[in-house]
Amino acid sequence: MLGRSLASSSWLAWDPRLGQEVLLCVPRAQPQGVSEKDAWTQDVLASARLKHPRLAEVLEVGAHEAWPFVTCVREGAATLAERLAAPPALTPIESASLICDVLEGLAYAHEAGASHQDIGLHSVLLDGSGRAMLAGLSAGLMQLGPGELPRPRDSRHMARQNAERDVLMVGLLLHRLLANHPALDDPDFNSAAKRVGPEIVRLPWTTPHPVPETLRAIVNRATDRQHRQRYLSARTLLSALQGWLKTNSQESGGPLLLLLDRLNAVGVLPSRPGTEAVLARALKADTLRVDDFVDVVVKNPAVVWELLRSVNVASFRSRSSDDGVTTLSRAVMLLGQQGIRRVAGAVRAWPGALGAQGSVNEEAGLEATSMLRAQLRLTCLAGHLARLLTPFSVHDEEASVTAMSQRLGMLLILYHFPDEGAQIRRLMQPGPPPEPGAAPTPGMTLEAAAGAVLGINLDDLTQAVLRHWGLHDRLQQGARPLNLKTPVRTPQTQEEILRTVASLSNEMVNASILEPAKSVSALHQTYQRYARALGVTPKECNATLEHATRLVDARPAAEPVNPA
Repeated sequence: MLGRSLASSSWLAWDPRLGQEVLLCVPRAQPQGVSEKDAWTQDVLASARLKHPRLAEVLEVGAHEAWPFVTCVREGAATLAERLAAPPALTPIESASLICDVLEGLAYAHEAGASHQDIGLHSVLLDGSGRAMLAGLSAGLMQLGPGELPRPRDSRHMARQNAERDVLMVGLLLHRLLANHPALDDPDFNSAAKRVGPEIVRLPWTTPHPVPETLRAIVNRATDRQHRQRYLSARTLLSALQGWLKTNSQESGGPLLLLLDRLNAVGVLPSRPGTEAVLARALKADTLRVDDFVDVVVKNPAVVWELLRSVNVASFRSRSSDDGVTTLSRAVMLLGQQGIRRVAGAVRAWPGALGAQGSVNEEAGLEATSMLRAQLRLTCLAGHLARLLTPFSVHDEEASVTAMSQRLGMLLILYHFPDEGAQIRRLMQPGPPPEPGAAPTPGMTLEAAAGAVLGINLDDLTQAVLRHWGLHDRLQQGARPLNLKTPVRTPQTQEEILRTVASLSNEMVNASILEPAKSVSALHQTYQRYARALGVTPKECNATLEHATRLVDARPAAEPVNPA
């Protein structure tokens, strides 16, 4: 015996006709009557016809003395139970890679209408190269309990439930690999899956290898007690784990790999709606006053980053003998009017690539463009706040760019991965109370939700993009927000001042968009948090917020009110 669960057991067997070792999968219970036996046989034969590199090949489906069985190709492969019996424990990257293999095969099976229903250490095979295969599709049968009704078959609703149960069991399998111990102290994943919900499953902090926060968010979401918070398909969990693996593989290029093709194909971001006409008029002017032009550009984040990217590429630096351009006014002077026109022409008009999605799914497209429009406005508001709050010791334009860059990661997700952006927003929404009369279950934080959906850390993504553009280290350092859980220290260096002012600006923006009852309190807490570090007062901050809001929302008389 190689392993077993409540539904099936796996044996190492010898097939004398083939002259080779095989994996023998046997259900733990006999089918109840001819109809269930026929249904079991049909399910297993349908699964056996599926051909995929991550599904173990089925050699025979038969019965011996009324016991049905399935044999699969072994060819030197070991079960996951055999691998875990020998040290060392799998690393997080090895665990995630193995689960991705399982999910590839499982997703293929689900899309063909099959499910496994008994995923466990005994049903996952590892070949000589360490790749995983799933064996025993549909082969398990559990003994019916007293008074339990016969198992229903051929139900679309049941098929969806079985697929979701499979994904939950894969989450429990990942938990087992990372923790080196089964969740809920239950080694049977099918049994443990039935307890998830009434009981809470969270990855412990004492694990054989440190588990990165993003991967921890993924496994915790996969086993969340709330059904609405979990991954409901193998593809979504696979996408999150693949994203995490890509961003944590040094050879792959890190977080930037997720975006490089998209950045080259459709640009960084579209022009903010309502700003194109003003920018066009400024570029048509006979003379270009730098300060006036900067005032126009800071209302269009896409043009801000395109200008800075253009003057920080290696070829431009070699011509301009600049160590790195950190301000828009310097970029404008270096490029000149013709260069600015060329840069602005490279930015797509609103809504850019999101327009194609809208033509496919109108409702999803409208939601995506609405969210991106709102985030672009908040980005501009943060930039204006930083510019107004910056002390004289640092350049206000640097502070503006730094504050805007702290929101770059989320903007990129909303534009380049709109479906995943919608998932992130749903995970951040509060859930129903765990019991009547209790408070609603809080939603995930932005970082946790992004990690659970895409397997990336937004700040790491921002850093990678800014580094790829060649922006100055000072801007890169400032683009990582201060930790909300630690006190704010008085900044001593120029880099620390930039980061602190940018963080204050973004925290003010985030507090200002809450419900009115919560917004006042959140703003006051933000002011108190930064009062000593930056010498700001609530009155000064409130006045600055009102001023910045008027600047961002101001529209020329000739400009349309609702451009889209």
